[in-house]
Amino acid sequence: MALHQTFKRGLLAAFWIAAALCAAVASAEPLRVCADPDNLPFSKSDGPEKGLYVELAELVGQRLGMEVQYVWWLSYNQRKALRNTILQDGCDAYFALPADAEYRVRGLTKTRSFLTLSYALVAPAGLQIKGVDDLKNKRVAVLHGTPPHILLASKQGFETRSFLAQGEVFDALDKGLVDVALLWGPSAGYENQKQQANRWRVTPLEGEGFGGKVAVAVPLAKADLAARIDKALADLQAQIQTLSLKYGFPGAAPILLAARATPTPAHGRAVAAAVAPPKGFMRTGASGTWLVAQADAQPDIAQGQSIFNNTCSHCHGSNGASPISERDLRKLQRRYKDDWRDTALTTIKNGRPTLGMPTWKDSFSTEQIDSILAFLGTIQR
Repeated sequence: MALHQTFKRGLLAAFWIAAALCAAVASAEPLRVCADPDNLPFSKSDGPEKGLYVELAELVGQRLGMEVQYVWWLSYNQRKALRNTILQDGCDAYFALPADAEYRVRGLTKTRSFLTLSYALVAPAGLQIKGVDDLKNKRVAVLHGTPPHILLASKQGFETRSFLAQGEVFDALDKGLVDVALLWGPSAGYENQKQQANRWRVTPLEGEGFGGKVAVAVPLAKADLAARIDKALADLQAQIQTLSLKYGFPGAAPILLAARATPTPAHGRAVAAAVAPPKGFMRTGASGTWLVAQADAQPDIAQGQSIFNNTCSHCHGSNGASPISERDLRKLQRRYKDDWRDTALTTIKNGRPTLGMPTWKDSFSTEQIDSILAFLGTIQR
């Protein structure tokens, strides 16, 4: 009888312990993670591959003893995504934001950086590129309006071919239409691994505006959670490296490019670089406006044509002759009459971001812009 009572008490104790554990698990708050549903190699809401950020979030959740739940939101406009998710208490962590202190979002704090992302050189394995000068006399593929495009467009002696999609660039490489490419490293590395059988060597690029570190964003009100995630990231460095290799992120020693400060997908803000006065010009005023200092200083039409065809021809056609009427720059004078030069100047300097045209005022000197305008003057009909 005593044995029976002991057994019965043991069963009851086990039952209540199990019930308490189940209640604890049921009441434990999940780790709600905001991520892009269609942004491999970073994140994907379905399919066999989840992306580095999603797999890392799962590892963090395991470390914290928290079930990970996802809030999916497209991140084409990152700040809009933040406003509609984590800043409305829609999630607890956002993988990932630029770790740079200059990238501030009110109401959020950030963990330590856990990964460095950058643009990369995509080239044949046997081609040696040690710096920007080695790209001279090479046909360089770039994506339109990206920092590599802007950098090379602001320099002399580089032949660029601009494209709108990464797939077009790999196709041009495969057909021998270009020699090398400068692309966003994680995306290029992933495609090279998954679609190109690692045919190309993908090497990170280092230079101002070409990349940066990323961190996890957490609401300021959840400082304790931020500290716990921070500790988990520190403990998971080996696993993060393994995930980087799994998704093809470039991991070799970077090639240093002397880039100007230009926007990257991680930072999104341009900083004007100081430049020396072009020949025949002088600088005036705090705004740094260049004025003609010599009456006989004439714009270089050949230089303008070269800059235009290396930078603008993807959208506006070779020598401005686009088959799309609104992009045909031979009709500027017909459209804008005597104001066409002022209109073209304003457009070149300020761009038309909503239509996909970047701002060039921080990339080209006044002399270069004047040479482009002079060239455009020769093609008006």
